Amino acid sequence: MLNIREILRATNGELLNGNINTNILNYNIDSRIIKKGDFYIPLIGENVDGHKFIIDCVKNECSGFFISNNDIDIKEIISINNNIIIIKVEDTKQALIDIGKYNRNKHINIDVVAITGSVGKTSTREMVSSVLSEALNVMVTQRNMNSHIGMPLMDLMLDNQELAVLEAGIDFVGEMDILNELLVPDVAVVTNIGTSHIGKFGSQEIIYQEKTKIAKGLKGKKILLINADDEYLKNYSNLDVNIKYYSKNDALNILVGDNSIEYDTVIYNNLEHIKINAIGDHNILNSLVAIRIAEIYNIPTQKIKEGILNYKNFNRRMEKINLKNNITLIDDTYNASPSSTESGLISVDKIQGRRKIAVLADIVELGDYARELHTKLGEVFKNINYDIIIAYGDDIRYLIDIAYKYVDTIYYCEDSAHAENKLREIMNKNDVIYFKGSNVMNVNNIVENLKRDFMN
Repeated sequence: MLNIREILRATNGELLNGNINTNILNYNIDSRIIKKGDFYIPLIGENVDGHKFIIDCVKNECSGFFISNNDIDIKEIISINNNIIIIKVEDTKQALIDIGKYNRNKHINIDVVAITGSVGKTSTREMVSSVLSEALNVMVTQRNMNSHIGMPLMDLMLDNQELAVLEAGIDFVGEMDILNELLVPDVAVVTNIGTSHIGKFGSQEIIYQEKTKIAKGLKGKKILLINADDEYLKNYSNLDVNIKYYSKNDALNILVGDNSIEYDTVIYNNLEHIKINAIGDHNILNSLVAIRIAEIYNIPTQKIKEGILNYKNFNRRMEKINLKNNITLIDDTYNASPSSTESGLISVDKIQGRRKIAVLADIVELGDYARELHTKLGEVFKNINYDIIIAYGDDIRYLIDIAYKYVDTIYYCEDSAHAENKLREIMNKNDVIYFKGSNVMNVNNIVENLKRDFMN
């Protein structure tokens, strides 16, 4: 919790109205969901200036707001609420970052576990927090608040927790430098170096350089967990930090069921049996990360196992949905990258004895790599067994041009509506149907429509 004095100190702002001793509990950048008492931070975007919605927020009883231009009628605002906090700053986005840093440093005694990587950040953070929460008071990143805009909002929630598990996502070169100052992590994880957003970064080498910058922000324990199975990361070295490697090879006697995964691994030098109530090979790696971090914080073995057992997949991330007639949907539509699509296809392929259908759409933000990476995904079907592919989008054509060699039946559709119609026409009892595509492709609309009409 910060008071106005602290906010002014952090931002070098000017108090135009309100009581300097006021405490602020909650902060919000979205005027549409302002609640009574929220402090509104109007950000200036490419298309919309949040200052336009200040009056609406005041009418909805916000406690105050930042302001960075002179076009707002302050007298009118004070006439609505003469106690409203108004702080003038040079730049509202920078002010948000500044107060986030301030509160992080105010609570620097709270350890932060930071998780980054091209894919798997969210599922890893949820697995780690599920385990650590069995023994500690843990704060975890909410929704997708993992950028230089979302991270300060998470920092502002730091209060009396024992530990925070925070996800770090980057969208441009240099963003990790900003995140490091907001995170100040004690432990960090790099899950992998893939091709997500490669159109923005230009190459995997640059993505590697940017992701591994998280090591520069480490303090305290200065432990970095690295995925030894990743081609880019396996040779990573850094004498300034304590590197711990994890690998799928750490999991022995893997047993994959229709609804779970079981394996054996070493915890505190003893061989232990682990069960995950979720599908997807990535969950093995996620749980191994959670185990390594739990060991750092001396979480008892039984608590570790219970935390993994209690883990639940996030919505639309390999989410299993049972419909009538024993039809199973695997909703993996939260977003898509080439590596997460490949992993999902391979994981679902392990479900035996049932007809498998893949409903696929474009993976976006690949830039000049779009053709190459979609084509490479088509080759994945050489080693897995799908009966039918239903696909739509421009770049997905490159995938199906290759997949035709390995899959007997492929339907190319005009858009999501036509893909849904084709799926409804052909789906049968006992089918397993995997859905994947970038958010903008609206693959999830198909899933939601099927759930509405065919849920048990």
